[in-house]
Amino acid sequence: MVLKFLRLMLIIQCFAGCIGTENWFGSQALAEQPAASQAKADNKEDIASPRYMFRQFLNVMKRDDLDAAFTYIEFPRRLGRESKRKIARQLIDVLNKKGQIDVTDLSNEPNGRLTDGLRPDFEVIGKVDVKNSSIAVTLVQLTEDDHKVWRFAPEFIDRIPSLAEDMEQSDIEADLPPLLVEHQFRGIKAWQWLGLGLAIVLASLVSRILAIILLRMINLTSRHFKIVLTNKILKGFIPPFRMLTGLAVFHLALNSVDLNLSIRQSVQYGMAVVLTLTLMFLAMRLAEAFIEMMKISFEKQGRPGSVAMLPPTQRGIKVVIVVVGLVFLLRDLGFDVTAIVAGLGVGGLAIALAGQKTIENLFGGISVILDQPVRVGDSGRFGDIIGTVEDIGLRSTRVRTLDRSIVTIPNAEFSHMKLENFEKRDKLRWTTSLTLRFDTGPDQIRLVLIRLKELLIAHPMVFNEPARVRFLRFALNGLELEIFTYIRTTDWNEYLAVIEDLNIRILSVLEECGTALAFATAVVMPEKMEGLHRQKQQEASLKIKEMERSGALPWPLYPQEWIEPRTDTLRFGPEKKDSQITGG
Repeated sequence: MVLKFLRLMLIIQCFAGCIGTENWFGSQALAEQPAASQAKADNKEDIASPRYMFRQFLNVMKRDDLDAAFTYIEFPRRLGRESKRKIARQLIDVLNKKGQIDVTDLSNEPNGRLTDGLRPDFEVIGKVDVKNSSIAVTLVQLTEDDHKVWRFAPEFIDRIPSLAEDMEQSDIEADLPPLLVEHQFRGIKAWQWLGLGLAIVLASLVSRILAIILLRMINLTSRHFKIVLTNKILKGFIPPFRMLTGLAVFHLALNSVDLNLSIRQSVQYGMAVVLTLTLMFLAMRLAEAFIEMMKISFEKQGRPGSVAMLPPTQRGIKVVIVVVGLVFLLRDLGFDVTAIVAGLGVGGLAIALAGQKTIENLFGGISVILDQPVRVGDSGRFGDIIGTVEDIGLRSTRVRTLDRSIVTIPNAEFSHMKLENFEKRDKLRWTTSLTLRFDTGPDQIRLVLIRLKELLIAHPMVFNEPARVRFLRFALNGLELEIFTYIRTTDWNEYLAVIEDLNIRILSVLEECGTALAFATAVVMPEKMEGLHRQKQQEASLKIKEMERSGALPWPLYPQEWIEPRTDTLRFGPEKKDSQITGG
């Protein structure tokens, strides 16, 4: 549907230029207009500028008024009136058939373009292409009645007779039947009507072939570089590619139809409008393809938060494309876009100031989603809040706390927080302290340290490094030992089960060594228990002395040859290797 619409626009533009009424796309000076409309257009231009001068000459060309053309030409000296009329006639014919002049590109300043490297009173406004040669169309600035005016330069006028002769020799009409040359409608001859129709048909056929070839090349290139492009993405490029290639072919064919300058300009204005619309459509297709590729990539990476961010990003890109496209479209229609762009700048600044916090939150959300310090479902500590991320939106992020309440944090603030993601941990730390009774003997402490070290390295859910057990200090109520190690899991429930198992085994070790945990207050021990305690102390002393005699005492530095045979000798659930541990 879009391709058909663009084609229709192109055909309408061709007819608009052919009919010769007011240019539908803003080139009102190319056709004869009511005086009021002309005055309104003239007020937008400096009457001393090259653009104004050439617009007035276009009206003279339209009326085919040779006498009026004299005032726009600086003839070489010693020419009679008939010679001037002949040259004026030839000038109009040459510009009509072979002139390449864009009125909107001409300078609107009284002194013309001063940065083109030419004389200050000299201006190049276009070219004439005859017999594979290009001749510059030049103007010269003169002073008449104390004011400056622009005229066709004598140097250019001198070449008009030879250009007209070359044009007649290469004129296609010399080989055509008189019927096609003599009959015309709305200023366009019959053979030109046929040429326009053939140009449209040729553009349609060639564009279809070129678009298919181009898409196949893109498909092969994407496969070579392993870029994922679905059939939906590739088919979306067919309409804009066909329109671009069709416009290029039609532009080349248009040069062979020899339309007069005003009609040619109307058609070119229409083609510029269609080209701008096509480029807008192509830019949107490129944005859709980019977003689709990002979506496939994020889905493979398992990043649902980033996928959720893509639709609003796509809409934002399309809005930018439309705004930029409209600015260029207004320029094609003949409007002065400088004021429009300035207005957009001021309006954008006002919106930015008014919505500063909203924009700040928007970019904060984008940074969180793209950088992904956390994702939806991750638990962690966010500032002074501990909880689970439930949603990351464009304006705010919602966190469910341990109390099951919802905390909403603006993204601008959230992106600057210290974010601790519990799910990114590769293992969980376990540290605790044990306070033994003051009546625990030195050999008992040595034996406790050795047995606890053996326990840690023997447990399959505990990493050997650091697996640290040390007698740290004399506390107020006992002798303090510290245990520091890492548990081989990232699942919190499994972590708690491991800690529970270790705590129970630690109590067994303390009981085996004849000691116990200290209490904050003094405890009277029964006589039987006191006797058992002294017995355990003696047994612990004997074991330590035996180790010292045999050289098997590993304390205080545990050698590797002592650690290795004791590693992972206990059983705790199914066996788990380090490679099985993944972040949450």
